[in-house]
This record gives sequence, structure tokens and C-alpha cells, in this order.
Amino acid sequence: MSMVPHPRSASTTPLPAGSRTALDLDGHPPRVVLDNTVVLSALVFGGPMATRLRRAWRNGFCRPMVCRDTLLDLTRQLGQAPLTFSVAEQQQMLGEYLPYVLKVRVPLAAAPGQIEPGGLAFVKLGMAGKAHVLVTSDPALLAMQARLPFEVMAQEPFLNLLRASAIDPAPLRRATRHPP
Repeated sequence: MSMVPHPRSASTTPLPAGSRTALDLDGHPPRVVLDNTVVLSALVFGGPMATRLRRAWRNGFCRPMVCRDTLLDLTRQLGQAPLTFSVAEQQQMLGEYLPYVLKVRVPLAAAPGQIEPGGLAFVKLGMAGKAHVLVTSDPALLAMQARLPFEVMAQEPFLNLLRASAIDPAPLRRATRHPP
């Protein structure tokens, strides 16, 4: 059995100037909205940052959140060109992510099949789920930082923030079976 390295051990990149040095959560993992570009990058394309992010969610150093709209959009993107993964491949990739997410009910969600413009679904998810951080590569979302009650940052600063924070990883809750 191999040990999974701590996500904080994978990089020595300093935190960018002006960012917080740590998440003040009393050691609890932050609730995080990962926009689908970040999730797809972590699941499909790999690389050092993607590996660190997957380790962080797998090992309980952050709790990604999804809602119906963001999950439907993620599934749609996995099946569309240029990715065009088969249903089995989509299920395998989602199986690497969904067991670790918090499912959030977002009031006033978009009509089924309707994609909200400009990342609005991720902002609504962050508000409904009381997110600590929204991680995105979308310049429009990054520019909204001052108007939102949670941090908005790119993937690398987020991973550096996790590394600098004193977080006790939260294991997944296992369903307990009660004898009949």
C-alpha cells in the first residue's frame, strides 16, 4: 500500500503578494467551489497542480461543492467535443470526483438544460453552500472578488493557500449499517 503525499508537500512556491497566508477555519477543510474548467483540468489533463488538487479533495484537505446545474454542465462538457468521452469513461472520471463533493441545493436554479452566463451558477453555488473559496480560471469570475463574500482565486494560489493553512483533513463520513 502506498502513502499519498500531503498536498502541502508538493510545492515550495511562495504565496503571491496580497493573498492571505492561511485559511482561518479552526483547522476545518474549506468548502470550495471549483469551476468546471478546473475540475476538467484535474480529471483529464493532469500535471503537478492537477495532482495536488486531486490529492487535496481525496484526502479531505478541501470539500468541493456541486449543485445540479454545475454537475449537469460538467457531465455535458465531458461528452462534448473536443473531449467526447464515452459514457463509461465519463462515469470513471466522475467516480474520481463525486464521492468527495458536498451536494448543495441552490434555490432558483436555471431551467433544465439552460447554462447560466458568466459563471453565475458557480457564484450561486458558492452563496448557497457558504463557500470559503471559489477556484476558477475565468477572468470575469476572478474580477468579482470584491463583490463576493468568499475568496475568488486561481488554482495555484488556492493550492498554495491550502499548503500554508493548518487543516486537519476531514475523512468522508461512512454510512453505518444498522442490523435489522
